[in-house]
Amino acid sequence: MRFDPVSLASGVVIAALGALLLIDSAGGFHISLGWMAVVLTGAVGLIFLLSGLIRGNGGGDLEGD
Repeated sequence: MRFDPVSLASGVVIAALGALLLIDSAGGFHISLGWMAVVLTGAVGLIFLLSGLIRGNGGGDLEGD
């Protein structure tokens, strides 16, 4: 079994997002819909950023070299 750091990092981001939603729904603090959209967009952007940083540019894989 191979270690995939992108999947691990994505799982951590999704777990943190879930914890934030759980705290919000429990009444710990209130996040408006606009801020939730910002958080979701940031989470997806962070996953893409980590994927690009960890895996590199990926240009050689598309050309079949």
